[in-house]
Amino acid sequence: MSTWLFLRRAGRRSAHLLLGCCWFGIFAFSLAARAQTSKPMIEYNLTPQAPNSHLITVTIRYKPMETTKVVDFALPAWRPGRYQIQNYARNVRDFTATDQSGRTLAWEKVDKSTWRVPCGGVREVRVAYAYYANTLDAGSTLWNDEELYWNGTNLLMYVVGQKDRPARLSLTIPQSWQCAYPLKKVGEPFVYEAPDYDTLADAPGIASPTLNLVRFDHAGTTYHLAFQGPVSLPLNELAGQVERIVAATVAMFGGKAPFADYWFLYHSLPGGRFHGVEHLNSTSITFPSSVFDERPQRFYAITAHEFFHAWNVKRIRPQGLGPFDYSREVHTRNLWVAEGVTSYYDDLLCRRAGVISVEDYLRAVATTIASQQRTPGRLVTPVTAASFDAWLTPDDSNVRVDFYTKGALVALLLDLDIRRRTGGAKSLDDAMRWLSATYAERGVGYPENGMQLAVEAVTGASYADFFARYVDGTDELPYGDYLEVVGVELIESRPAKQPKVSLGIELAGDERQTVIANVLPTEAGFQAGLDRGDILVALDGEQATMATLPALLMKRQPGEVVKVLVFRRGKLREFSVTLQPETRTDIQLRPVAAPSPTQARLYREWLGLIQPEP
Repeated sequence: MSTWLFLRRAGRRSAHLLLGCCWFGIFAFSLAARAQTSKPMIEYNLTPQAPNSHLITVTIRYKPMETTKVVDFALPAWRPGRYQIQNYARNVRDFTATDQSGRTLAWEKVDKSTWRVPCGGVREVRVAYAYYANTLDAGSTLWNDEELYWNGTNLLMYVVGQKDRPARLSLTIPQSWQCAYPLKKVGEPFVYEAPDYDTLADAPGIASPTLNLVRFDHAGTTYHLAFQGPVSLPLNELAGQVERIVAATVAMFGGKAPFADYWFLYHSLPGGRFHGVEHLNSTSITFPSSVFDERPQRFYAITAHEFFHAWNVKRIRPQGLGPFDYSREVHTRNLWVAEGVTSYYDDLLCRRAGVISVEDYLRAVATTIASQQRTPGRLVTPVTAASFDAWLTPDDSNVRVDFYTKGALVALLLDLDIRRRTGGAKSLDDAMRWLSATYAERGVGYPENGMQLAVEAVTGASYADFFARYVDGTDELPYGDYLEVVGVELIESRPAKQPKVSLGIELAGDERQTVIANVLPTEAGFQAGLDRGDILVALDGEQATMATLPALLMKRQPGEVVKVLVFRRGKLREFSVTLQPETRTDIQLRPVAAPSPTQARLYREWLGLIQPEP
């Protein structure tokens, strides 16, 4: 738990003490705070080795506050924001331990991520190790001849049982470099402090001679934007658009951000991909350098997504996500709230900020709906189960559900339904603010049914049936019924060049070898006996590949039987497939031609075209 959350929790508790106990509560809190600050710092240093070695030497100096027989140093096995075991210890080598005089101390590795140092009565334990850092994404660590980039959970060990100790981090890099790092700077050239390990580990940093920085102030908070890599737009123009997103988000949560500084750390990567990771008062984002020439909306959406996370998941969090146990999987059924609700708001906040048009926003929602409807697992796996099992990736792709996608669509339906039930007086915004006030401001996580409690609190109505069917169940989401609230209609159409029929399979490969990547359950290919891994050869005697199959199917009608030749485990096999109607369609959302006055008002309020009346 961060110091900020600790203080908020302590303050709320003391406010509820009886009058006769107030002075005792304040005195006790003062003693606790003094004990917290009097604990010796755990000191960290990062010293890069030769750039092409990609090795960073990490040193840690720890002073036990009392005599102890052993000290355990552990590296996280995962990082918050990515719910998969990463085993960062695989990149550690050359571990050593000494005491305050430099005398070598014995050590042993007791599990995959923990190093144990017997230390007797020594005053200080100093450990050093090299960390191999040659991966660049939003949650990784990289050292090369252009930059030092790090995420604390990757390479900074913690002292087991001492994560509440304050920490100091120094960098041994050229003084001429720029450094973007969200921790408090306490010394030159590069010395920073954190109130505890969780805060230290949560802070990503970039140090580079080519880092470009720009900043702006909004509502008492300074926002820093750091860009590593080429950017084709003027940075001030970019910062202006980001400020609009910041303003819309901060306004939604009451007009004041819960931090004095916030850092956007960007990597622009030629040929790269979009990836973002949220942190307490920062985010790290990678994006393709071509985005501003192709789809700038994607840049603003991921920026809005990660900034929204500063509230939703970093502060408004499920009970299981903090304080963190970095050694094992931590389960919650609410990743659909943490990630899915955030995914709903990223494009919506861009729309409210005026960064994207109404047309672009409706197109983005339509794309999300189409993606969900092409997912067979939507009929098998509830979004809460997908959240709980995020640590697992089923081999059977037909049971997978993306809690980002379905969570965003559930949030859409909830938002529209809250507006309908309250005549526009309330929205999902109010539910998020309720979660913030009820849990986050007290420094605690919400329970597993937290979102249901929130929407019921702001509407005064039961949502038991909704959650049973669409959150804990697998009923189809009735988009049209809910979009009607704001006068939007869902239109399905089949592209003219798309066949009317389907084999009920998904393909991978090219014209030389086309493989059946998936056979959709209960559909035509499954019923005929086709299987994943079959190599597609021919359809009715004509060569069938990814390139030629659509043209071959254009000639057919639903109900026709075709002969499909495949190679399976080296043997040629023939299957008779009864073609089914093609069910995949394009989806468009558009406002109805003649909305009612209520629909028109709710539509404008939903999209930020007008502000709702207080």
